[in-house]
Amino acid sequence: MNKIIVFCGFMFIISISKSQTFEPPVIIDPPNPMVGDTIRVGLFTTFYPPCLILPLQNQQGDTHLFEFNNNHIDLTVIASGTPLCNPFPVSPAPREYYELGQLQEGIYTLQTTWVTEIMPLPVPPNINPFLYGQQITFSVTAPKVIDSSSKTSLFILIISLFFLTLFLYCPMAIMTPQH
Repeated sequence: MNKIIVFCGFMFIISISKSQTFEPPVIIDPPNPMVGDTIRVGLFTTFYPPCLILPLQNQQGDTHLFEFNNNHIDLTVIASGTPLCNPFPVSPAPREYYELGQLQEGIYTLQTTWVTEIMPLPVPPNINPFLYGQQITFSVTAPKVIDSSSKTSLFILIISLFFLTLFLYCPMAIMTPQH
C-alpha cells in the first residue's frame, strides 16, 4: 500500500513539473525595449541552478557591475550560490532586477556572471567568474515616426477630428431616429 502511495505521489510530482515550463534565468524588462525605455535585467533567485542568493554586497559595497564593449554587455553580480533549487517552477518567477538604463537603437548581447562577496568589482583579469545562464541577444528599437506633413495624413487628421467632434457634441442628432 505504501509503495502505491509513493508511486502515485512521484507521478503527481512529475506531471506537475512537466505541465509547467521554466522561464529563462535571465530576462530583459521590458521584453521589447524601445529607445528611451529604462531597461532592467532580471535574474532568477530560486529555480535556475545554482540558485542565487541576491542581492549581496562585496567589501566595497558593490552589488553588481555592467561593463560595456560596443554592443556587448557583461553583467557581474555579487551572489552566493546554493547547489540545490526548488524543483517546481513558479510563474512569475522570483527575480532580482538590476537597472541597465537607457540604450541607443541597436542589437545587444548580454552575458551574466556571478562572483562571491569576497571578490572586488571589476573582477581581476586572472579570475574567471561563474557563468549564469546563456548569453542572450535583444534589440532596442526606435519608435515609428508618423509624418503629418503629407496631404494624405492631413486629410485623415481632419476627417478624424470632424467625426470626433460630430460624435462628442452631437450625439442626440446622430442617434435619434428620423420619422
